[in-house]
Amino acid sequence: MRKLRTPVLGLLALLAVSAMALGASDTATTTATFVIPSWISLAVTANGNIDFPTITGPGTYAASADTTLRVLSTTSWTLTEEILWSGSTVPTGADQITIDNVLVRTPDTTDGPWGMHFIDVAYSLDVAEDDLGDLPVGTYSVVVQYTATTD
Repeated sequence: MRKLRTPVLGLLALLAVSAMALGASDTATTTATFVIPSWISLAVTANGNIDFPTITGPGTYAASADTTLRVLSTTSWTLTEEILWSGSTVPTGADQITIDNVLVRTPDTTDGPWGMHFIDVAYSLDVAEDDLGDLPVGTYSVVVQYTATTD
């Protein structure tokens, strides 16, 4: 009987391997659909407050630092800026047009594609002799508002 057991065990092993080789499978798929809308975020990431040296006469005066902005957008965008006069403090009689002209804001880019972008904005005061007649003595605190808009 020992001789019969070995072939029976071998036959059972062969049937088990054959059953695994003949195993069935199937697949199914699904599609996930979603929409990313036009979205944008703008933040100051470095040097939100900058200073200038004392203005001693006509000339160009560099700011203490550049401001770094971060734009995060799902589509192309443009950057604009303006002085926010309601948040600014200037001496009585100071001419807003002159201030806007002498406070030079120079971003390294004003537009871009989707994604994350860092923009450095350099500042200088470019004061001509004639400008000093429109800028009375005092401390000027000018708020520059940046706006990033999706295209």
